[in-house]
This record gives sequence, structure tokens and C-alpha cells, in this order.
Amino acid sequence: MTGEDRTGLVIPELRIYDARHDEDIILRNVGVDPDYVRDASGRVIYFDVSEGQSYLAEQGKSMPSLPLLANLYIALSHLTTENEMAAQFASQLNNAWDRTGTSISPSGTITHSDAILGEITCEGLTIPQQGSDISLLFSNHKHFFQALLGVRDIDRLVEIAAWNDLVPFYWYPRGERRAMFGGGDFYHMHQYIPGLLMVFCDDEAHPRRVLRGVWQER
Repeated sequence: MTGEDRTGLVIPELRIYDARHDEDIILRNVGVDPDYVRDASGRVIYFDVSEGQSYLAEQGKSMPSLPLLANLYIALSHLTTENEMAAQFASQLNNAWDRTGTSISPSGTITHSDAILGEITCEGLTIPQQGSDISLLFSNHKHFFQALLGVRDIDRLVEIAAWNDLVPFYWYPRGERRAMFGGGDFYHMHQYIPGLLMVFCDDEAHPRRVLRGVWQER
């Protein structure tokens, strides 16, 4: 079951696959904001990375790492018909992209950082350089995507994307800085690509983007 506190959703147990050790990390009482940060008038506030980190830290929160966000998306997508806050969270990720606490270096190092997992580093990975359906890339880049997404396989993500008519589940290596996760219509080299669930990387150092926090209930 999933509970609610005064500020968001709390999931009693969440499993993240740790590709370094081929085992699951079991997290208890994971909290997530179902909505983006807004001002007193209800308008979404946009933050650069430093502003976002400082704002969330003051509340005992952080940006979610990509494995945490991807697995929250899986867990909460099963609850959208019975939980309004879960439906809001899933809807936003199906229609926009969230910045995460995950970065990818050109040398093939993935670093995940958030208030729950702490910091996890995976080194020596080969980064897929061409954007494509992850279903087509996964077999040749299995360890990379396992390390990036915190999942053993992508079947559940592909299944949930299909529920929302977001196909294919897509990898787009747009730069190699901070990972983004989400969905929506997309334009690439003047080509319109309808409704995709995507993982890609910011090619700008500090763009201002929407913000969502995670924390762990004690």
C-alpha cells in the first residue's frame, strides 16, 4: 500500500536494482512530491541546479536520482486509478521531463545522488551514442541501462509506457551531463516525434527547470 503524509506520497517499500553487485537495494518509507514546486499563486517555479538543490535541502529533501524516479514511476503507475496523488505524479512524468540527481560523464561514469540512496557511482560503462528505442539498445548495452535506470530489465517500463500510449521507451543522448526522465511530444532536428517516454541528458549546464523532491520518512 501507499500512504500520504502532509506533503506527498510515501511508499512503504521500494526496490532499486544495484548493477554493481547484482542485487536489490530495499528502501523503506520513500516520500515523493506528487506535484512540482509552486509559488503561493499556484504557478510552477523553475530552478537551476544550484537553486533546486538548496531549496530542497532546506526541507530535508533532494532531487530524485534516475533509478529512484524510474522505480517510483513503475510503482505509482499501478496506483493511478485509486490514488489521486499517484495519478498526478504519473501524469506529469508522462507529459514533461524531470531533472534528476543522476549525471553521466563522457568517460562512462554514472553518478546517482539523492537524499535516500546517498551517492552511487558506476564506472567504465559504454554510453550508447545514438538515440533509439531502448528495447532495441538494451541487449547490447544491458549493463549501462541497468546501472542508469536501477532495473534488471526494462519490461515493466515498456509495459507502463504502452499503457499511456508513450511508445517507444526511448534513449536520447542529448549531451552528457544531468539525466532527465519523462515523456511528451518532442522535436529533434525538425522532426516531430509524438508522445515518448524518454531518458536523456541535459546539454546545458544550468537551465531552469521544474523541481520535485524526495525524502525518507523516519
